[in-house]
Amino acid sequence: MSVAHARFEPAPGWQMDVSRSKAGQSLMLFKGGHKFLVTTRLWMGGPDGPMVRQQRLMERGQGLTVEGDVSDFVTGWGLQGKTFAYYGAKLAGRFWQVVDTPRRSLVQIDVYGPTDGFNEALADARKMLDSMDLEAPL
Repeated sequence: MSVAHARFEPAPGWQMDVSRSKAGQSLMLFKGGHKFLVTTRLWMGGPDGPMVRQQRLMERGQGLTVEGDVSDFVTGWGLQGKTFAYYGAKLAGRFWQVVDTPRRSLVQIDVYGPTDGFNEALADARKMLDSMDLEAPL
Protein backbone atom coordinates (compact mmCIF):
# COMPACT_ATOMS: atom_id res chain seq x y z
CA MET A 1 0.00 0.00 0.00
CA SER A 2 1.15 3.55 -0.43
CA VAL A 3 0.28 7.05 0.67
CA ALA A 4 2.09 9.84 -1.20
CA HIS A 5 5.71 8.61 -1.44
CA ALA A 6 5.55 6.18 1.52
CA ARG A 7 5.03 2.50 0.67
CA PHE A 8 4.60 -0.48 2.98
CA GLU A 9 3.30 -4.04 3.10
CA PRO A 10 0.16 -4.44 5.27
CA ALA A 11 0.26 -7.17 7.91
CA PRO A 12 -2.23 -10.03 7.51
CA GLY A 13 -5.73 -9.26 8.78
CA TRP A 14 -5.44 -5.45 8.61
CA GLN A 15 -8.02 -3.73 6.41
CA MET A 16 -8.19 -0.24 4.95
CA ASP A 17 -10.62 2.21 6.54
CA VAL A 18 -11.69 4.07 3.39
CA SER A 19 -13.76 6.66 5.27
CA ARG A 20 -10.77 7.76 7.39
CA SER A 21 -8.16 7.70 4.60
CA LYS A 22 -7.46 10.69 2.35
CA ALA A 23 -5.86 10.11 -1.05
CA GLY A 24 -2.24 11.28 -1.10
CA GLN A 25 -2.35 12.41 2.56
CA SER A 26 -3.27 9.59 4.93
CA LEU A 27 -4.04 5.90 5.02
CA MET A 28 -5.72 4.17 7.94
CA LEU A 29 -5.81 0.42 8.47
CA PHE A 30 -7.68 -1.34 11.24
CA LYS A 31 -7.78 -4.76 12.85
CA GLY A 32 -10.39 -5.15 15.54
CA GLY A 33 -10.28 -2.00 17.66
CA HIS A 34 -6.68 -1.17 16.73
CA LYS A 35 -5.73 1.46 14.15
CA PHE A 36 -2.59 1.98 12.05
CA LEU A 37 -2.42 5.47 10.55
CA VAL A 38 0.20 6.73 8.09
CA THR A 39 0.12 10.47 7.36
CA THR A 40 2.36 12.38 4.95
CA ARG A 41 2.82 16.12 4.65
CA LEU A 42 5.20 18.68 3.26
CA TRP A 43 7.57 19.92 5.96
CA MET A 44 9.81 22.94 6.00
CA GLY A 45 11.85 23.29 9.16
CA GLY A 46 13.89 21.14 11.47
CA PRO A 47 13.18 17.50 12.25
CA ASP A 48 11.95 18.04 15.83
CA GLY A 49 9.12 20.56 15.38
CA PRO A 50 6.36 18.13 14.36
CA MET A 51 7.34 15.65 17.10
CA VAL A 52 7.08 18.26 19.87
CA ARG A 53 3.73 19.44 18.50
CA GLN A 54 2.40 15.86 18.37
CA GLN A 55 3.41 15.19 21.99
CA ARG A 56 1.70 18.39 23.16
CA LEU A 57 -1.45 17.51 21.24
CA MET A 58 -1.59 14.06 22.83
CA GLU A 59 -0.83 15.26 26.36
CA ARG A 60 -2.82 18.49 26.49
CA GLY A 61 -5.45 18.02 23.81
CA GLN A 62 -6.26 14.34 24.28
CA GLY A 63 -5.27 13.84 27.95
CA LEU A 64 -2.82 11.04 27.15
CA THR A 65 0.48 10.36 28.90
CA VAL A 66 3.73 10.12 26.94
CA GLU A 67 5.78 7.25 28.31
CA GLY A 68 9.50 7.89 28.76
CA ASP A 69 11.61 9.94 26.38
CA VAL A 70 11.54 10.23 22.61
CA SER A 71 14.03 7.76 21.15
CA ASP A 72 15.64 7.15 17.77
CA PHE A 73 14.73 4.19 15.56
CA VAL A 74 16.17 2.63 12.41
CA THR A 75 14.38 -0.03 10.36
CA GLY A 76 16.05 -2.90 8.53
CA TRP A 77 15.75 -0.87 5.30
CA GLY A 78 17.50 2.12 6.84
CA LEU A 79 14.44 4.29 7.46
CA GLN A 80 15.19 6.34 10.55
CA GLY A 81 13.43 8.79 12.77
CA LYS A 82 12.06 9.29 16.27
CA THR A 83 9.45 7.41 18.28
CA PHE A 84 7.59 7.45 21.57
CA ALA A 85 4.93 5.42 23.36
CA TYR A 86 1.80 6.85 24.95
CA TYR A 87 -1.20 5.64 26.90
CA GLY A 88 -4.51 6.64 28.44
CA ALA A 89 -7.02 4.97 30.75
CA LYS A 90 -8.11 2.41 28.13
CA LEU A 91 -5.76 3.15 25.24
CA ALA A 92 -2.16 2.42 24.31
CA GLY A 93 -0.19 3.65 21.33
CA ARG A 94 3.15 4.18 19.66
CA PHE A 95 4.04 7.06 17.37
CA TRP A 96 6.88 7.15 14.82
CA GLN A 97 8.04 10.10 12.75
CA VAL A 98 10.38 10.39 9.77
CA VAL A 99 11.48 13.77 8.42
CA ASP A 100 13.17 13.85 5.03
CA THR A 101 14.49 17.42 4.90
CA PRO A 102 15.93 17.25 1.33
CA ARG A 103 12.50 16.17 0.03
CA ARG A 104 10.72 18.46 2.52
CA SER A 105 8.51 15.61 3.64
CA LEU A 106 7.13 14.42 6.93
CA VAL A 107 5.79 10.90 7.49
CA GLN A 108 4.02 10.09 10.75
CA ILE A 109 2.98 6.57 11.69
CA ASP A 110 0.65 5.97 14.63
CA VAL A 111 -0.66 2.68 16.00
CA TYR A 112 -3.19 2.80 18.82
CA GLY A 113 -6.15 1.03 20.34
CA PRO A 114 -7.39 -0.78 23.41
CA THR A 115 -4.74 -2.06 25.80
CA ASP A 116 -6.20 -5.55 25.39
CA GLY A 117 -4.41 -7.05 22.39
CA PHE A 118 -2.16 -4.04 21.91
CA ASN A 119 1.09 -6.02 22.01
CA GLU A 120 -0.05 -8.05 18.98
CA ALA A 121 -1.13 -4.89 17.14
CA LEU A 122 2.21 -3.27 17.97
CA ALA A 123 4.10 -6.29 16.62
CA ASP A 124 2.12 -6.05 13.36
CA ALA A 125 2.75 -2.28 13.22
CA ARG A 126 6.49 -2.82 13.62
CA LYS A 127 6.43 -5.28 10.69
CA MET A 128 4.56 -2.76 8.53
CA LEU A 129 6.97 0.00 9.54
CA ASP A 130 9.94 -2.28 8.84
CA SER A 131 8.60 -2.88 5.30
CA MET A 132 8.19 0.87 4.64
CA ASP A 133 10.26 2.86 2.19
CA LEU A 134 9.97 6.47 1.06
CA GLU A 135 11.10 5.96 -2.50
CA ALA A 136 7.75 6.23 -4.28
CA PRO A 137 7.64 9.28 -6.60
CA LEU A 138 6.23 12.45 -5.05
